[in-house]
Amino acid sequence: MMKLGLIGHPIDHSLSPGLHQGFMEASKLEGSYDLFPMQSITRAGLKHLFTTHKLTGCNVTIPLKEAVLPLLDRLDPTAEAVGAVNTIVLESGALVGYNTDCAGIEKALDQLESNAASALIFGTGGAAKAVHYVLNQRGISSKMLTRKPSPLNYSTLSPEDFKSHKLWINCTPLGGPKYKEEHLPLPNGVLSPEFAIFDLIYHPLPTPLLKAANDAGARTVDGRIMLTEQARKAWELFRAAYYKNL
Repeated sequence: MMKLGLIGHPIDHSLSPGLHQGFMEASKLEGSYDLFPMQSITRAGLKHLFTTHKLTGCNVTIPLKEAVLPLLDRLDPTAEAVGAVNTIVLESGALVGYNTDCAGIEKALDQLESNAASALIFGTGGAAKAVHYVLNQRGISSKMLTRKPSPLNYSTLSPEDFKSHKLWINCTPLGGPKYKEEHLPLPNGVLSPEFAIFDLIYHPLPTPLLKAANDAGARTVDGRIMLTEQARKAWELFRAAYYKNL
């Protein structure tokens, strides 16, 4: 029986259990996908989680995508380059970290069809790092903005600065389940049909950012494509490890 899970917080809204149960059924595999809410974890704690629950693998979400890096036995080259992990797989007794977010981001950007030369990334966490990596691979320059004191704080950019970057990508939880009504600190009246907006949030929809973008006539894509594609890539890793570990 295959056993999978998700670590992070908050995760009670996650659609991952349903997605992976669907993958199991399609593959005619018996299994379970459990939620393990936590805001921090140690190497011993991660090993204990896998051993106690007999996990083949687990997905990782905020705030642990970067925190798990030093806890793993090995990193896939993409995860190492990104500096964040969203999938951990038990392979021959070793805990190996992967980043399948990149595959989901690629798919979402393909649908968005933006020809922007530069982008603004809202957020600086693990998902933002994956977006930055993918954009760099595509030859698109980008800046990661933060609310924290920093040279790249939102307040350091003028409305004209915001206007000069025609691709915006939200990697923060603002607009998501925990912050449904909260808006990013963005200047009013900047968005237009020239813009393309990618919001990684997939529930609830539309987010405040997507609504503003739609009202302005901008092209938009939400987080559902990224969610399903990263899950599909993670499932391929889980399934391969499961049969190898038998």
